[in-house]
Amino acid sequence: MNPAAGGGRAGRLLSEYSRALDAEGFEVTVHRTGGKRQLEETVRSLVEQGAPRVAVMGGDGTFHDAMNALLRDDGSVMPSAKTAFAVIPAGTGSDLGARALHIPDGARELARWLAAATPRPFDLGLLEYLDREGERSKMLFTNIASCGISGRVDELVGAGPKWLSGKASYMFATVRAIAGWRHCPMRVRVDGELIYEGKAMAFAVCNGRAFGGGMIMAPDADQSDGLFEVVGLGDMGLGDVIQNFPKIYKGTHLGEPKVISARGRVIEIESTRGDVPLDIDGEAPGTLPARMSVLPGAVRVLRAT
Repeated sequence: MNPAAGGGRAGRLLSEYSRALDAEGFEVTVHRTGGKRQLEETVRSLVEQGAPRVAVMGGDGTFHDAMNALLRDDGSVMPSAKTAFAVIPAGTGSDLGARALHIPDGARELARWLAAATPRPFDLGLLEYLDREGERSKMLFTNIASCGISGRVDELVGAGPKWLSGKASYMFATVRAIAGWRHCPMRVRVDGELIYEGKAMAFAVCNGRAFGGGMIMAPDADQSDGLFEVVGLGDMGLGDVIQNFPKIYKGTHLGEPKVISARGRVIEIESTRGDVPLDIDGEAPGTLPARMSVLPGAVRVLRAT
C-alpha cells in the first residue's frame, strides 16, 4: 500500500481496513511502500512467491505502478497466473476501483465485497511513447491513456492542493486547463485505419470507463473484452465545451457533434506539435507520438460475481 495516496488518506485508513479484513477471515500481511521502486520490487517478489491474493491500496496511480512491476524490457508481461490482484481505492481519482470495478466505499463493505469477489481475466494496455527526456519508452496502463488537454489537467492536479476531493481536484484543474488551452493537430489510427486528422482537444484510449475524477469517457468499455474504446473531443469551441462536459460526467456524450468514437486493438496517435502531453492512469509521463496495444487477459483481478 502507498501511505501517501490521496494526500495521506490511504495511510489513515489502513488500520480500519485491516480490522475489517481480519473480521472477514483474511490473513493480512501489510507491505508499506515508500516509492514506486519499492512498490514494484514488492509486487514482483509476491508474484514470484505465488501469493494467491495481492491487494493494492491507493489510487489509480498506485495500481498503475503495481501492474508496471510486471512489465519486462521486451514489452511482455511477467506471468502471474497464481496471483489475483485486488484494488482498494484510497487515492485522488480512484476511477478504476470505484467507477470501473464498482468497489464499495467503507472498510466493512469493502471487506465483504472482497470476500465474495472472484478472479477474472483483466486486459492491460501497452503504451509506447516519448518520456520527459524525449526518449522512447514503454509502460503498461490499466484504465485510460489519453492525450491533449487531459495531460495538462494531470499536470495541474499533481501541482494542486491534495486536500480537495478527487472530483473537485480534477474539476478545478480542468477549468484552469481550458482557460489557457490551444487545440492540438492530431492524426489517429485504429488498427491501421485513419479515423481522424485535424485539431482536437483530446483523445482517450479507454480500457476502463472513467477518468478525471468521474468523467465517464467510455461508458461501454469492458476491461475483459480485448478491445479499446477510443473517444475523441475534436475541434471544440467554448460553446461546445460548455455543452458537452456535463454530458461526459454522465456518459451521454457519444454521438454528439465533434465527439469521435471507435473501437480497436492497436491505436496510434501523433501530432506535428512536439509537446502534446499524455495522461496515463492519472499520471503525466511524457508526450506524443504514442502507440497503444491491448494485452487481453494479461492479469487476473478480483471482480464482483
